[in-house]
Amino acid sequence: MLYHFELQMAGVILLTAMTVGGISLWLKRRKMNKEFQESDNPQNI
Repeated sequence: MLYHFELQMAGVILLTAMTVGGISLWLKRRKMNKEFQESDNPQNI
């Protein structure tokens, strides 16, 4: 029974870590795309 609980806790920790990592990568990519588009069409010259 205790082993089952430990596996569930490991799954929750891994799922949380993967979710946070995915969101941080998505935000970083979104920021890079936004900067790339701003440098591609400079409007305030």
